[in-house]
Amino acid sequence: MEKNGISIAVVDNDPWALQSVARWIDGSSPSHHVIWKTTSASETIHRCLFGSRQPDVLILDIALSDASGVSVCAKIRQHTADIGIIGITAYDPDRYASDFAQAGAQAIIAKERLTRECLAALPIVAEGNPTNPSMFMTAQQAHTMIATHHSSAQFSPRERQILHMVVRGMSTADIAAKLGISPNTVFTHIHRVSIKLGTSNRSQIIQQCKQFDIL
Repeated sequence: MEKNGISIAVVDNDPWALQSVARWIDGSSPSHHVIWKTTSASETIHRCLFGSRQPDVLILDIALSDASGVSVCAKIRQHTADIGIIGITAYDPDRYASDFAQAGAQAIIAKERLTRECLAALPIVAEGNPTNPSMFMTAQQAHTMIATHHSSAQFSPRERQILHMVVRGMSTADIAAKLGISPNTVFTHIHRVSIKLGTSNRSQIIQQCKQFDIL
C-alpha cells in the first residue's frame, strides 16, 4: 500500500459511470488516489500485471465489452496477490458473489450501495483481506489456489497442436481437414482449451496466447 494512502484503479464498461466513480473516490478522502481508469478489460490486465503503477485496489465492473469482469479478476489473481479486487455490479451482487470469490476478489458491492460501502471496504481490501471472510478469500489465498490450478492445467499434445492453428487464424473446418478429424472433435478440444484459459471465445483465446506468450 502507498505510504500516503491507497492507490486505486477503476474499470467500468460505461464511460460516464467510470468518470463518476473515479471522481467520487478521488474526492472521498485525501488518502484515496485514483491512479488510472479504463473501460478495457485487456488494458486492465496489462496495466495490473505489467504497468509501471499497479494499484493497491482494483474496482472492477462485472460487465465489460471485451471480457467478463470475473475472467479479468481470475487472470490478474493468477499472477499476483499484490492487488486487492472489489467487484461492482448494477445488478444483485448475490448473483455474482460466488463467481467473483472463486476468481479471487475480496469483495463485491452493488453500484447503488457504492457510496455507503466502498469507503469501509477500501482499507480492508488494500491489505489483501476480504470484507466477508465467510465468502471471500484473502488475495494471497486466492492467488495460491488459482496459480496452482493453472499450473496443473497443461494442454494435451492435441490441444496444443489445435491451439497453434487457432492462433494462426485457421477455422474449425480447416483444422479438421488438416488433422483428419471431425469438426466436432476440433470444437471439443477448443472448448477444453477455453476452460483452461478462462476464456469464452476464440478471440479471447488468441488474445491471451499472444499477450501472455502461452505458446
